[in-house]
Amino acid sequence: MQVIIYKFVDGTTNAVEVTEDIYLIHLELSQQEKRNHWKETRRHTSLYYLMENGIDFEDKRIDIFAEIVRKENAERVHRALLTLSDKRRDLVHKVYYEEMSYRAIAEQIGVTHTAISQRMKTIRKRLQKELRDCSI
Repeated sequence: MQVIIYKFVDGTTNAVEVTEDIYLIHLELSQQEKRNHWKETRRHTSLYYLMENGIDFEDKRIDIFAEIVRKENAERVHRALLTLSDKRRDLVHKVYYEEMSYRAIAEQIGVTHTAISQRMKTIRKRLQKELRDCSI
């Protein structure tokens, strides 16, 4: 014999002795009720309900203004790079896009790494001037 404890709406409880078969049926019904309740609450929990209870979600939309600024800056840099000679543009490509070290580039070209450093310094100054002129 098993005991089922029944809780009334007013808060009182009553213990009832039942056979094993009835207890298993009661247990299965209780589990099914819990599963149904879980499905219902899961299905009807809205985003607004979650946000009201302090759960917030990251907004993955693009910041339009930041995207416009990024595109304009990329265009300005591209235009500034086009003002460089082919040799200088190739050097910038090796340093920034291929991520080659000054020493590796120097060995490839046949100069010292100090020469590459000076060339890059000159290129940066020229690009900064071009970028300032473009923003005016």
